[in-house]
Amino acid sequence: MMISPVTIDEKKRIKALYDYAILDTEAEKAFDDLTLLASEICETPIALISLVDPTRQWFKSTVGLDAFETERDIAFCAHAIHEHNIFEIPNALEDERFADNPLVTGAPNIRFYAGAPLVTPDGFAIGTLCAISDKPKKLNSHQLKSLEILSREVITQMELRKKVSELKKANDFTNDFLSNMSHEIRTPLNAIHGFSELLSERCNKLKFPSDIQDYVAEIDFSAKHLLSIVNSVLDLSKIESGKMELAPTWFQGHQFLKNTKNMMEGQATAKDIKLLLELDNNVPEYFYFDEGKLSQILINLISNSIKFTKQDKKITLKISYRNNDLIFNIVDEGIGITDENQNKLFNKYQQVGDNKNIEGTGLGLSITKSLVELMAGKITLTSKKDVGTTVLVTLPQPANQPSVNDIENKAKPLQKIQQLNILVVEDNAINRKLAKIILEHMGQIITFAETGELALDITKTQQFDLILMDIHMPGINGVETSHKIRENNILTPIVALTADIFEIQKDDANSFKFDDYLTKPINKKQLEHCLRRQY
Repeated sequence: MMISPVTIDEKKRIKALYDYAILDTEAEKAFDDLTLLASEICETPIALISLVDPTRQWFKSTVGLDAFETERDIAFCAHAIHEHNIFEIPNALEDERFADNPLVTGAPNIRFYAGAPLVTPDGFAIGTLCAISDKPKKLNSHQLKSLEILSREVITQMELRKKVSELKKANDFTNDFLSNMSHEIRTPLNAIHGFSELLSERCNKLKFPSDIQDYVAEIDFSAKHLLSIVNSVLDLSKIESGKMELAPTWFQGHQFLKNTKNMMEGQATAKDIKLLLELDNNVPEYFYFDEGKLSQILINLISNSIKFTKQDKKITLKISYRNNDLIFNIVDEGIGITDENQNKLFNKYQQVGDNKNIEGTGLGLSITKSLVELMAGKITLTSKKDVGTTVLVTLPQPANQPSVNDIENKAKPLQKIQQLNILVVEDNAINRKLAKIILEHMGQIITFAETGELALDITKTQQFDLILMDIHMPGINGVETSHKIRENNILTPIVALTADIFEIQKDDANSFKFDDYLTKPINKKQLEHCLRRQY
């Protein structure tokens, strides 16, 4: 028996093989289909995708052979990787290189072998696609050509597999980066926004001069603007990675639309633009959507119309209902969009207005389109230069409206928040100070823990009604701390309090099911709603 020598480019060949990260992986249908096709075309009972490493040949896919590897010294494929073309042995018993090979003298009793080298784009033969029979034979020209084509398809699949892996790593890297960015940016934003909000309230109560109140308002507006940019980038990443989820509920739709109009009216009035709301008579009283996502869609669209509409013009939000679909029309008298730019409008980072001084990330409409599609809806646009633009959003609704009693029971007037004993686990001193001011203003009793370790010690000796848990902390992080608290049979509700919206959404074996989530910067109203949800 002749043992095949190593290839002249063995080190580079092995590196090329390892770069695919395919050895010792599970079976994959794409490869199994190619192996089966090779067996059918070559009319052999056995076909293999064989990859040759320093000591063995390992089979990524097999037909007709109950094995996953053999030693390299006895492998036919170890010879085949030296060839540029198909390596064919019509009868192994008549070939002195293989006549006494254990794979010939014993199972699987190889007589015929044909192996097409698997050659990488860089020219390294890392294995073969081979057809094997226990009877002598010879492939015809059609079979030889087909086997060669299939071998190239194997490499194509390996390249695709490699690309998918690289893209996943890049996506994971991006998510990690955005996760860190989320934390690093939202943490100081939490302080800026929170304290400016408190300062604004104090200025109003103490009747500070109007110019000082304006300064405070500018600080708060700038913090909110920066937060909206951060949220746009993070929302887009969540949508693209499939992590954006919907939480639809029934809510009072007419009041929601009035609130939305009122919210945007200040922005419109600042440009002397008239903002109108028109509801058809048949628009149902209650809507069934993720209210926050619908609000985001309408605010994005109205805000965009305001940006590109000049003063003394009007924007109309028209709502109609047809065939169980709610139809939202945002009609403006703005500068309009050319046909060419209409095709680009919903692309990421795309701003199509002529005025490049208009602020924005170019993400708003891209995110809007993605949210509409996530809600099983459609969005279309018609526009005429210097005349205006109409954006039409169609969203499906359940056929049946809920009973009034069901809605009213869920919408009872908010009662005063009861006094709770709250443990706040937060490593940032500024955030602790802000939380103290807000919670004490609500009449709550607060205890602080700067680390997860300290939180574990405190919860062993004191009882709390609620725990607000920061996620990113030195030492034991918030998820680990929460796990350990539960392991100590403490059932106190735990609310994730974090600047990192990605970390708390991970769905893996190490995740913790928090009772609720609060994302920094802390919004006073959101905190109030959170406390009410828990008690």
